[in-house]
Amino acid sequence: MGVLMSTSQLQDSVSKSLQSLRNIDTLKKMFWSQLNYERVNQHLSRRTLNKAVANQLTEDPLLLASGGIDNDFHIIYTHLKSEALSRQSERIIVNALLKEHPYTLFVFSNKSQSRWHFINVKYDKTPKKQRLFRRITVGEGEPLRTATERLSKLDLENHPNASTLDIQTLHDEAFDVEKVTQEFFREYRKTFKKVEALITGIQDNEQKRLFTQKLFNRIMFIAFIQKKGWLDFKGNRDYLSALWKDYQDDKDTSNKNFYRDRLAHLFFRCLNNPQQHDIIGINNGGFLKELIGTVPYLNGGLFEEDNDDKNPQIIIPDNCIDSILHDLFQRFAFTVTESTPFDVDVAVDPEMLGKIFEELVTGRHESGSYYTPKPIVSFMCREAIKGYLEKFIIDNSGFIINQKENSKSIDEFVDEHDASNLNNPEVILDALHKVKCCDLACGSGAYLLGMLHELLDLHQSLIAANNEIPFKSIYESKLEIIQNNLYGVDIDVFAVNIARLRLWLSLAVDYEGDKPEPLPNLKYKIEIGDSLTAPSPATTGMIRSEVINQYRQKKAEYLRTSEGGKKENLEKEIDNLKKEVRLITYGTPTAQAGFDWGVEFAEVFADGGFDIIVANPPYVRQELIKHLKPALQKIYASVYTGTSDLYCFFYARALQLLRDGGMLTFITPNKWFRAKYGEKLRKYIAETCQVYSITDFGELPVFASAATFPMIFICQNGKLGSNSTIFTQVKSLEPPYPDVSEIIRDKGQSLPHTAIKDANWVLTHTSSANRLQKMEAAGIPLGEYVKGQIYRGIVTGFNKAFYIDALTRAELIDKDPKSAEIIKALVVGDNVRKWQINYQNKWVIFTKRGLNINAYPAVKQYLTQLRPLLEPKPRNCSSLDKWQGRKSGSYQWYEIQDNISFFQEFQKNKIVFPDIGKSARFTLDKTGYYLDATASCIAVDDLYLLGLLNSNTVWSYVVEQCAVLGDADKGGRIRLKSFYVEKIPIPNASIKERETITKLVQKCLDAKGVNCEQWEKEIDERVATLYGL
Repeated sequence: MGVLMSTSQLQDSVSKSLQSLRNIDTLKKMFWSQLNYERVNQHLSRRTLNKAVANQLTEDPLLLASGGIDNDFHIIYTHLKSEALSRQSERIIVNALLKEHPYTLFVFSNKSQSRWHFINVKYDKTPKKQRLFRRITVGEGEPLRTATERLSKLDLENHPNASTLDIQTLHDEAFDVEKVTQEFFREYRKTFKKVEALITGIQDNEQKRLFTQKLFNRIMFIAFIQKKGWLDFKGNRDYLSALWKDYQDDKDTSNKNFYRDRLAHLFFRCLNNPQQHDIIGINNGGFLKELIGTVPYLNGGLFEEDNDDKNPQIIIPDNCIDSILHDLFQRFAFTVTESTPFDVDVAVDPEMLGKIFEELVTGRHESGSYYTPKPIVSFMCREAIKGYLEKFIIDNSGFIINQKENSKSIDEFVDEHDASNLNNPEVILDALHKVKCCDLACGSGAYLLGMLHELLDLHQSLIAANNEIPFKSIYESKLEIIQNNLYGVDIDVFAVNIARLRLWLSLAVDYEGDKPEPLPNLKYKIEIGDSLTAPSPATTGMIRSEVINQYRQKKAEYLRTSEGGKKENLEKEIDNLKKEVRLITYGTPTAQAGFDWGVEFAEVFADGGFDIIVANPPYVRQELIKHLKPALQKIYASVYTGTSDLYCFFYARALQLLRDGGMLTFITPNKWFRAKYGEKLRKYIAETCQVYSITDFGELPVFASAATFPMIFICQNGKLGSNSTIFTQVKSLEPPYPDVSEIIRDKGQSLPHTAIKDANWVLTHTSSANRLQKMEAAGIPLGEYVKGQIYRGIVTGFNKAFYIDALTRAELIDKDPKSAEIIKALVVGDNVRKWQINYQNKWVIFTKRGLNINAYPAVKQYLTQLRPLLEPKPRNCSSLDKWQGRKSGSYQWYEIQDNISFFQEFQKNKIVFPDIGKSARFTLDKTGYYLDATASCIAVDDLYLLGLLNSNTVWSYVVEQCAVLGDADKGGRIRLKSFYVEKIPIPNASIKERETITKLVQKCLDAKGVNCEQWEKEIDERVATLYGL
C-alpha cells in the first residue's frame, strides 16, 4: 500500500499519472501505489467471451487490482483493437465480464493507448435490469480536472476494512455525474454574472442578458464541436486554447480585441457562411486562415448575425473571454455525446445547453418551463412508441393479431431492445419509418433528443436481429429520423436554436469522416411560434395531393441543401407553396396568428395528423395569461374556463394535432383532474380518448427547483379500445425511481371502466370506487345541503401590514378608540383543531372595500408606513417591470386586497376548518372569529353536519377526492379546497338519528376533544350506517 497523502497531494499525484497515461504501467502504478488497491496482475481468458466480443480485443483482459476485505472488488483493464473507443463495444464487453466480476471498475484503452475510458457500472439490487454505465475519458486534449478529482475519490487508504459493497458505493459516488453538473452550474452562473457586468454598450438589462447568453451558447458550441477534431488552428485541435494563445502572443497588433479580431470572423464569416463548405477557399482565405485556422462550414443557424452583433458600440472585453475559457470551459471535461438513461459521461455534455437554458439563464418562472429528468423523458417516449406500434401492427399486418402477445413482444422490443419475438419485423420497420412525432412546446429539445435516441435504438435493434434489413450507420439512421420523424415548435427563439443545436451535435458525434457533412437545415422541422393561438389544423386534409407532394419534396430538399443561393430559392418556393395551402384552407394567402400547424406542417395533416405528441407544456398560471384568454376561448370552446392554467390548453391542442389512434404523453401539474377548472377538459378527454395511464407524483420534487405537483398522463386519441386505465400514486423518489415502468408494475392499480367518465374521475381501485359511489348515492352534495354557503378566509395581499399582535392593537386603540371597530380577532388554519379553536390572540385590520380610512386616523397612520408595499400594481405596468406592491385590482392602497363581501358570515355561528390537514379538523365557532386565507367556513350552525365531517367515513372520502400533499398513507396532508368539500355527500337521517349524533357532537365540543374516543367511535359507527357501509 502507498503512503498516506493529503487530498491535494493525492490529486496532484493522480493528475501526473493521468497526464502521462500512455501505457499499462502508469495505470498499474496509479491503482497500486496512489489509490491503494491490491496487486493482482492476472489475465482473464477470452475463451469465456463469444467470438465477436473476443475479436475486438488485442489481448486477454487484465485483472490488475482488487480491493475490499475479501478482494472481491476488481479493476479490469481491456485493450481494444480499434483506435476509436466504441460505447457499444464497451457495453458488450462489460456485460460479458460482469457475470463473473459483478463489482468492478472497467478501464478501456484504444489500440495506441492514447485514449482511455474509466467505466463505473452503478450498483443495482435487481441484477436483470439494464445497468447504468458512467464514463470518465482521459486522453490528449481532455481537461483533467474532473477526472483527477473524481478518480482521487477512489483511494482506499482511509477504508482499510471496507466491504466489497462499501467500495462499490465509493465508486458510485465518485462517478456521480450530478455532482459534476451542479459544480458546472455554480461556475457557469458565477462566470455568466461576471461577463454580463463587463460587457458595455447595452443599456437594457434584458437585452444585455440575452446577448450574454448568446455569446456563451456560441462559445459553448465551439467547445463541444472541437472535440470532434474538425477545428484546427495551426495544427492544434484544442482549438479555443490555441486561438486564444495565438492572439495573446500577437505583439504586433494594437488596440486588440479577441471577440472583434477573431471570434466575429469565426462566427459570421465561417460558421454562418452559406456559400460553400470551407471558409479557406473564399476571398482573403489566407488572411482568415491566419486569424481563425481551418474551420469547416457547419450550416448552423446559431451564428446568424443580428443587430446587436453588428452594433460597434457593444464591446466584449478580453477579460470576458478569458473568464469564459479559463474560469469555466477549460476547467471541465466536455463531451459531444449526449448521455442516455443507461450511458453517461462524467463530463459536460450537450444536454447541459438545455439545462442551462431552462434552469439558469432564462426567466423560467415567467415562461413556466422546467427541465424534465432524462429517465422521465425516456419513459414517456417509450410508452408513446408502444401505443403507436401496437395500433400500427393491428392496422397493417393483414391478419388477426393476438393483442396480448403483440403487446408483450412490443414491450420487450421497446424496453429491452429485444426484437427476437417480433412476428413481423418488416411491419415494425415500416412503422418506424412512417411515425410522425412532435413536441409542441419543445423548449431546448429534451423530448426531441429523447425520441431520436429511442427510435435510433429500435432501428439498430431491428438491423442486428434481422439479416434482411439493410445496414445503416448510426449517422445515416439519425439523419433519416430527423428528416422523417421529428417535429418541434416553441415560442422562444433561443430555445429553438438550442434544440436545433443539440440535434446537430447529436448528428455530428456519429459522423465518421475527417471533415463533416454540412448539417441539415432544421428551419422547417424545429420551428418558432405560438403553438396555441392559430386555428385547428382539422381542415388541411382537403388540400390537393399534388400541392402536398411538392411541399413535402421541397422541404426535404431544403433540409439537405447547404449551397446559399439554392437555399434562398427553395425558401421562396416553400413560402409560395405555403400561400397556396393558406388560400385553399382559409380562402386567403395571409398568414394566421400564432403557429399555423395546418400550413407549416401541411404534409403531416394531409396524412391525418401526428402519431405521437410528447411534451412538458409550460406551467403558467391563469392570472398571467389574461391577454390570451379571448383567443383561447374561441379556439378551445369545448374545454375553456377562465381559471384554467395554460397547460390545459396544450392538452386540447395536442388532441387536435393527433390522428385517430395517435398517442398523447404529457407531464403536467395534476391539478386539472381534480380542480373545478378541469371539469370540461376531463369530460372532453373522457368522451374522446382512451386513457392508458396516470402516474401521479403528488408534491414529490420531480423538478428539483419547483413544486409543480407533476403527473404523467398517457392517452390515445379516439375511443378505439376497452383497455383499463392504470393509476399509480408515486409516494417516494427512492429506488426504483427513476424507473417509472417498475414503479407502475409494483404500485399501479387498474381502475374500473367507470372511473374515467364524464367530468367525475374516481382515481382509486375498484373496491374504493364502489364505496365512494355508494356514499354518493346515499345523500346530496354538501354544497347543495348548505345552499352554497362555503367561504374562504381573508386574502389581504400583504399580511405583514394587516395582521397585528395584541400589543399593536392596544396601541392603535389607545391612540383612537374607533380603531377597535375595524380590528377583528383572527384565526388561521393552524389554530383550527378537531372540536376546538386554539386562538393565539392574533388580530386583523379589516379595511373592507369602501371604508373611509380618514375616519380611523391611527390605523391610517400605521398603514401609511408600509404604503409603497400596499399600492396595487397599475394596469399599464409591464409584466417585466418589478413591482414592490400588491397585485393589480380595483382596491385602494389601504384596503384588503380581495372583496370579502361575505364578511358578515364570520360574525355568526359557523363550522370552521383549515385549508390543509392530515386528519379531520372541523369545529364550531360561536365567537365570531374572522378567518385568514388558510381557513374556511361553512356558514351554518349544524352539529349533525359537524359530526359527519369529523367522522372517519367522511374523511376517507375526502382523502380519495382531494389533492394530497405527500403520501396519504403516511400522514400526507390533504388540500381542503371548497371545490372538493362541496362534493362531500351528506346523507339524509331521521330526526331521532340526527338528535343522537348532535348530542354526541355537543359532548365532544364541551370536552374540547379531550377523552372523546368513545363518543367519536359511536359517531363513526352511526355515520357509516347512514351511508349503508
